[in-house]
Amino acid sequence: MDAVRRVPIITAAAVGVAVVAAVVQYAAPAVVPVLQRDPGVLETGQWWRLVTPLFVQTLGWYQVVANLITLAVVGAVAEWQLGRARWAVLFAAGTVGGQIAAYAWQEPGGGDSIAICGLAGGVVVWLLAGRATASRWEVGIVVGYVAALTGWGFGGIRAAGVAVVATVVVMYAVPARPFVLLGAVACTAALTITADLHGVSLLSGMVTALVLALRGTRVLQDG
Repeated sequence: MDAVRRVPIITAAAVGVAVVAAVVQYAAPAVVPVLQRDPGVLETGQWWRLVTPLFVQTLGWYQVVANLITLAVVGAVAEWQLGRARWAVLFAAGTVGGQIAAYAWQEPGGGDSIAICGLAGGVVVWLLAGRATASRWEVGIVVGYVAALTGWGFGGIRAAGVAVVATVVVMYAVPARPFVLLGAVACTAALTITADLHGVSLLSGMVTALVLALRGTRVLQDG
């Protein structure tokens, strides 16, 4: 575990790919409309748009910075807590859930936050299931990310900032971490109910992690 904590390899690789994609996006802006999510063209055979929206950040530089930072920190926590194979599964789960919802709701755009949500949602459920023990700051990173998305979804960037500050306060005021993690579940429910892509992706990660946790428990019992 210590070696994994020192080197979250799959997270580092994902961040490297995201950096290269960001450089390409700004060096050749013409690639953005070719790669971004465009619900109207799937039926014409442009199936690559089911995956390529992960590589372009269509909201501008602040989306690039925010997603790079959160991919690095949330990704590292997910890799430390769940391992590399489950990391990949959760990353894919968040992507699939978010893309299905986006195309169903006819939402254009791009960004890898839906994949990061899969990781965050997975960590929340993994910890609630007692499959790992996380430090206060690891819990704070994941719950703070979910809180920030919730604030952003309901009130924009200022609300996101307030949500992060509130998370920090709660993390140090409430000793019971399950209570804090359940708060992330409640935020996920609120986002999903209001048809927010992040909520769907978080939920996808949570459901996937629950399946993985139950499968692991069954294997242990059978053994």
